[in-house]
Amino acid sequence: MGTVGVIGLLVSLAVLVVFVFRGFHVIPVSLIASLIAIIANNANIWEVLSKNYAVSMQGFVGNYLIMFFLGTLVGEILSKSGAARQIAIKLAQVFGSKRSILIVVLASALLSYGGVSVFVIVFSIYPVALFLFKEADIPKRLIPGSIMLGAGTFTMTALPGTPALTNIIPTKFLGTTATAAPIMGIICAIVMFSVGYAIMITYEKRVKAKGERFIPGPNDIVADLSPEEIKKLPSFALSIIPIVVIIGIILGERFMKIGLPSVFTVIIALFTGSMVGYALFWNKIEQKKEALNTSGRGSVGALLNTAAVVGFGGTIRAVPAFQSFVNFALGLNFAPVISAALAVNVIAAITGSSSAGITIFMESMAQNFLDLGVQPEILHRVTAIAAGVLDSLPHAGPNVTFLAVTGLTYREGYPAMFLMTCVVPLFGLITALILAAVGIV
Repeated sequence: MGTVGVIGLLVSLAVLVVFVFRGFHVIPVSLIASLIAIIANNANIWEVLSKNYAVSMQGFVGNYLIMFFLGTLVGEILSKSGAARQIAIKLAQVFGSKRSILIVVLASALLSYGGVSVFVIVFSIYPVALFLFKEADIPKRLIPGSIMLGAGTFTMTALPGTPALTNIIPTKFLGTTATAAPIMGIICAIVMFSVGYAIMITYEKRVKAKGERFIPGPNDIVADLSPEEIKKLPSFALSIIPIVVIIGIILGERFMKIGLPSVFTVIIALFTGSMVGYALFWNKIEQKKEALNTSGRGSVGALLNTAAVVGFGGTIRAVPAFQSFVNFALGLNFAPVISAALAVNVIAAITGSSSAGITIFMESMAQNFLDLGVQPEILHRVTAIAAGVLDSLPHAGPNVTFLAVTGLTYREGYPAMFLMTCVVPLFGLITALILAAVGIV
């Protein structure tokens, strides 16, 4: 049953990846994939579905429902008030519309390093990215990759002090701090940003050479603005206030060390930002009720899609075959720091989550590697970066959310996301391993 269970787990993962990539809805696909894993492992179907799939899904919804709604609401306020347009226009004027990808990457990185979740960043940055990409005539399907380069790579795992869970979780097990291995982290961050931006620019040139141009989706608001209409938009100073408020609250809590749970801090920031947005732009928002209703509908759909993938991860962790992968990772015959990096990658790939991957690794394996002589700071930074390499296969929650929000199919949006969230972090991981080998931390 051990071999059958392992094969069943791999088949269930393949089913989820293939069918989601082909456009099937993630909820039924995640249930079918879960059943394959459960049956192949001879586990109790109802017990696993009710206590693992459902509880994992329920936990995610419970933790992030308010955050998803408020994140969507902030995006709606910025979009419907014209603030997002004004921000995009000003950024294009300052940096030049040809640098739209760079603007989106840097804006996303700023929000991410400020502690805003990748799930929230897409709602805040997407309205701005639409106008920037339209101005530069860059195909819309490059937007998710551009956002993820800024929000889901170097700011999530490498930069010292980042409040991302992937960087915080190791501190609870290793006795390190969020700034562990700062030199290694900064160098890896520079490598990931440089490689990622070069790839995105190259990718842009290739798709444009094939004749692709910017085409908005049916729900995208990107109408051309005349000079008279631009004058009616909120000023740039007012337009950025909600975003400044959100980042300020998150950073303020972090530096003042108040001790609030990270999700609660983000909720407070988003709620305050949305209220400030309503107060500033009340007369600019013509459909006030619709903005609220659209936020409710949009956030629930994106939340449930992501939660279904989290539920599948709960199923995988519950079946016996998963322990086989843990044992495999522990038995890798490489230098300890390389084995640790590979182990985290295996777990993150199966669960589709960097935070889940590094949590399981820390709980079940970290002490083994410490006993082998790996320095805590090196283990912290290397495993954090490693957790962000294969965590973004098609079944990963943020991918589902991003594509749902942008209205893109997997065939359209995922290739750039894969390059940014899997290939680019691999360069960072290789750099980290080299630095660890020569003792640069």
